[in-house]
Amino acid sequence: MVRRETWLGRALLAGVAAAIAAFGAGAAGNAGPAAPAALVPAPAAFQAPVASPAPTTSPAPATSPAPAAANDIPREWLTPAEAAGFEATPDYEETMAFLRRLAGRLPEMRLETFGRSAAGRPLPLVVVSRERAFTAAAARRLAKPIVLIQNGIHPGEIDGKDACLMILRDLALGRRRGLLDDATLLIVPIYNVDGHERISPYNRPNQDGPRRGMGFRTTAAGLDLNRDYVKVVSPEAQALVGLIAAWRPHLFVDNHVTDGVDHDWVLTWSWAEAPQLPAPVDAWMRARLPAALAATERAGHSTGPYVDLKDPVDPAKGFSSWVGEPRFSSGYFPLRNRPAVLVETLSYKPYAQRVLATRDFLLALLAEVGRDPTGLTGAVAAAEAATVAAGAPHAPPSDVAVNFEESTAADRIRLPLYAAETATSQVTGRPLLRYRRGEIRPIEVPWYHGSRATLTLPRPRGYLVMPGWPQIEQRLRVQGLRVEQLAEAAEIEVETMRLGPPHLAGAPYQGLIHTTADVTRRTERRRLPAGTLWVPADQPDFALAVQLLEPEAGDSLLSWGLLSTVWERKEYISPWVLEDQAAQLLQNPQLAADWQRALADPKLAGDPQARYLWWFQHTPYWDETVGLMPCFRLLAAPSFQTRPWAR
Repeated sequence: MVRRETWLGRALLAGVAAAIAAFGAGAAGNAGPAAPAALVPAPAAFQAPVASPAPTTSPAPATSPAPAAANDIPREWLTPAEAAGFEATPDYEETMAFLRRLAGRLPEMRLETFGRSAAGRPLPLVVVSRERAFTAAAARRLAKPIVLIQNGIHPGEIDGKDACLMILRDLALGRRRGLLDDATLLIVPIYNVDGHERISPYNRPNQDGPRRGMGFRTTAAGLDLNRDYVKVVSPEAQALVGLIAAWRPHLFVDNHVTDGVDHDWVLTWSWAEAPQLPAPVDAWMRARLPAALAATERAGHSTGPYVDLKDPVDPAKGFSSWVGEPRFSSGYFPLRNRPAVLVETLSYKPYAQRVLATRDFLLALLAEVGRDPTGLTGAVAAAEAATVAAGAPHAPPSDVAVNFEESTAADRIRLPLYAAETATSQVTGRPLLRYRRGEIRPIEVPWYHGSRATLTLPRPRGYLVMPGWPQIEQRLRVQGLRVEQLAEAAEIEVETMRLGPPHLAGAPYQGLIHTTADVTRRTERRRLPAGTLWVPADQPDFALAVQLLEPEAGDSLLSWGLLSTVWERKEYISPWVLEDQAAQLLQNPQLAADWQRALADPKLAGDPQARYLWWFQHTPYWDETVGLMPCFRLLAAPSFQTRPWAR
């Protein structure tokens, strides 16, 4: 489950207030102007307004329904979940053993690893290619899309792993072979492998199965990998992002389970729309995703957009499906000009039902890729070309979006809620919405799924990053950005970013302290040393550099507290030394007048530390790099010489 969060809310997650808020919270993921006629339609059954909805009855499915067509699967080829009647999901070793059996039977499949977890477990990757293009270079040479399916980023939400094992098993038995005609398939069966092995039936209190237990949400170190796509603090995220940079998949699918609200939809979905997603890619999604959802419906699974209630005790206020922050996969892949589909099955449905719905949706989505493979690859290529052209040295001026938020515009949609009543919670003393499963009472509500840019800046021709900041260098390297170095020292006119005092979050989040500050930008001529990093704007993934380096960006390295030393003073001037300096400086009439104006501020006049800093900053001993971002924006075409980055 992806949850929308605020930094203040994170500090309250341990408290009752957050527990109440989390009851109806989920997340969101997409973007784009909310022009009603132009948005991705929900299946037709969910678009019709409901004037006077009458209750209908939805029979409760069996706890462990038999998987469709499983009766013709040889018993020795049942997946571990199928063999257990969907009462259990296989652990890491059982999963790997089954995958090794499949690889031995399916020549078009290779099982490999792409890194190690913090606890040392190999991170598994399945590559399926009719041409046996088992390397990134070989697959990218093919004129066909690459699709990456990720499972188990939250291992308690493991439906996708067992769904993918069923798909791979079918391929190994000679079924569904058409899937290999028009795409190269990458599957991460378990991403958070350490959390996957922390198995307990008590890890997901709001989830119906697998009853014998499931994994835990975070890594062994307590990190949520679904907050780590940009800052890549964890070794798992560094490995995954390295995989993404190497293979450059055209479509990404992220399988989750949600528990925010109870309704009749089994599988819900979200994706980032334009303008957050480039227009050509957005057009492909609008043309293909509805067909995949319709096929999933025909297979017997009710679907709808991801539901994050605006008010956990008043569904009539509507819900959001926007999950657009770059820390999430649904907000990260648009930075790379690619679509990401967030899949969220409903935790209150039985495990078998959720797994089968996930399997059938994945099959339907892959079938749509097969119906228009060149449309997908062409859309991504067009989006990349537009980014490169906009960042060219002599391109016309343009803006770049730094931050998005959920749009206030909404469509209307029919939400098939279960009948519910509001009571006072004896636990919290606050209102509590309780559902009566099986009796559907659909209501027409606002559906928020667009986004709007909240901060845009003039697009630079690139960034110059001072040497000696390994925390920046590591992210540029892991994200696969094109980086060069100044071949020799040069005096360059740049736009600097100077920071006001830091505002620190009141509690850590993901082990870091979130930090914000006011930013003052101005043009300066600065002499930069040889070896200064140059990150040019004419590259497909430049939006990632923007997100990392612009201090106001929601997932910037500064925002995550990874550059906080910029505010720290390392030298001290004794008060008596400063007194002598002030006496000399006061001989300058202009500075003496500035001091009198400064004293007119009662706050400064009455604060000895503020007065001390005012004078210190006017001496030649002040370190002018305090509060200065260690990267600069170049707003004109570069005229300096560069060399390859010595990594």
